[in-house]
Amino acid sequence: MKNRNKEKRLLNIIKFGVLGIIIVLSILISSVFIQQKKSEINAEILLIEENYMSHNKSTVENLVNKIHKFIEVEKEIEIEELKTEVKEQVKQAHLIALSIYNKNVARENYSKEKTINEIKETLRTIRYNNDFAYIFIYELNGKSILNSEFPNLEGKNLWNFKDASGKFIIQDMNRILKEKDETYYEWYWKKSKDDDSIDKKIGFFKKFEPYGLFIGSGDYIYEYEKYVQNKILKKLNSIEFKAPEHIFVYDSKGICLSNPKKELIGKNRYNSQNKEGRYVLREILKYAQENKQGFVRYKGSVILNKNNITNDKVSYVKQFEPWGWVVGSGFYMEELYSLLDKKRAELEKSSDEAIKKIALISLFFVLLMIFVSFYISKRIDSIFYEYRQRVDSEMKNAYEKEKLLIQQSKMATMGEMIGNIAHQWKQPLNLMSMSNSLVKLNQEDKDFSTKEEINEAIDNIDVSIKHLSTTIDDFRNFFKPDKEKREFDLKISFEKTHKLISSQFKNNDIQLLEDIESIKVFGFPNELLQVLINIIKNAKDELIKLEKGKKRVLFIQTKVENNYAYVTIKDNAGGIPKNIMPRIFEAYFTTKKDDEGTGIGLYMSKQIIEGMDGKIEASNQSFEFESEEYKGAQFIIKLPLA
Repeated sequence: MKNRNKEKRLLNIIKFGVLGIIIVLSILISSVFIQQKKSEINAEILLIEENYMSHNKSTVENLVNKIHKFIEVEKEIEIEELKTEVKEQVKQAHLIALSIYNKNVARENYSKEKTINEIKETLRTIRYNNDFAYIFIYELNGKSILNSEFPNLEGKNLWNFKDASGKFIIQDMNRILKEKDETYYEWYWKKSKDDDSIDKKIGFFKKFEPYGLFIGSGDYIYEYEKYVQNKILKKLNSIEFKAPEHIFVYDSKGICLSNPKKELIGKNRYNSQNKEGRYVLREILKYAQENKQGFVRYKGSVILNKNNITNDKVSYVKQFEPWGWVVGSGFYMEELYSLLDKKRAELEKSSDEAIKKIALISLFFVLLMIFVSFYISKRIDSIFYEYRQRVDSEMKNAYEKEKLLIQQSKMATMGEMIGNIAHQWKQPLNLMSMSNSLVKLNQEDKDFSTKEEINEAIDNIDVSIKHLSTTIDDFRNFFKPDKEKREFDLKISFEKTHKLISSQFKNNDIQLLEDIESIKVFGFPNELLQVLINIIKNAKDELIKLEKGKKRVLFIQTKVENNYAYVTIKDNAGGIPKNIMPRIFEAYFTTKKDDEGTGIGLYMSKQIIEGMDGKIEASNQSFEFESEEYKGAQFIIKLPLA
């Protein structure tokens, strides 16, 4: 009756409650749909933004890389031109010197000293590259013959002179020009007789064979680079970029070298601030110095056109390290904002139309489901009735099966225990029989036994009776079920197990090796006793199958690890076949004959251990014992500590 009332309540819920649920679900579905549409709008807006950013970032990065490469190539070209020009000047000087030498040698009043002096004075006037470059002559042993910029050095020996980098210039030339006639060379030298600052020079030296001299010339790289930089910037500032593409270049001090706004070129903008008060250029220069290249986002302080309302800008900057320049290009976000506003309006309009449609569909669905719910409630009422009948029948069958399974487990264990009782009682009963016979014989013949023998016989009978009584108590406690979990000692459990099964091991020559600690666990001690007897009995049944003369060993060990007690039981009976290993804990599964096993021992053992919040596992293990290799089954029981 109670269940029937519950069914009626459920049917009423289906009939009337479902309407409210459907309405709520419709509202929820509509809300989810609306939220989904908003998410789609946001996702599409995000995609547009990502595509816009990706495209523009790629564009400005490519442009900056092209300009950076242009500067790099132009620099290399100009340096090569410098080297070529220096080389040509030295070769021209060498030809002049050789012409003077050939002319003077042909004369009768030829003099080496006069010829060298004529060569020196002729070449002294040669100047080029804005008068920074000049010709010099040295003997290979280090004596300065000509130096038009530093005439005070003429006549001095510079064999041991070192430049700012530690090079022995003359010694290098002596070594190099012994192997070849000419060479390029780099060294550091004073700028002029009026300027003691040191700068790097690149030059060309050529040996003058007749007098063991070499003629050379060079130009200061820094001075030439200034010329090259001006040349490159002139080219950059003449390039007409297609709007909105543009390039800006700043040096490390903040001086504008190139900019689409020509009026900014040459001005120092290091201290310029945007509307937010940020020193944007400082930040860009610092970023480029630290990262060499990358994207920066900021509000620009320079407005390129009237459409840049917010002036939000993303720029790609890259440092040209040889000169400390920062090359950059960027794009303004105004176009993106306008595009996003337009797209958002289109998507929201589309979303509103879709929401109206879903509302109409939801209304239709609500009406349909009202009809369906009333129909289903009637069908469920009929199904409930049939289901009740089947459940009652299945519950009755299941209850009977469970009772039978438990009974079978108890009977199987009881049969084993009766055999153990017989083994335990055999010796005390024999002793009692012998003592009783002695007393009877003494009654027939008073002189048959002494008083001491009679007393000993009576004592033996008393001891045997006590042993029998203790055995009965042990077995009675074994069958006494535990109603509640409690704390108990594993060592005591094994002592009880040993009492109940020890006779079987002695009779079958099985060696029992135990390493058992006193460990407190929490559970059902008598049920655990049944588990231990089941596993040990199975091991015994397999061990007695071994040929006579072979060792029969059973190992039992306990230990504590990670707040759990572990019980390991293993034998040397060869192990469990692989094909049946996965099924050994199934109910009614057994490999024994019908009269030897029921197949519920390990099944019940697993249920008992899991009922104690533990775990039981089986495997085959190989091990060594007394210098011999063995293989057998191993069971590990894991139990929670008390």
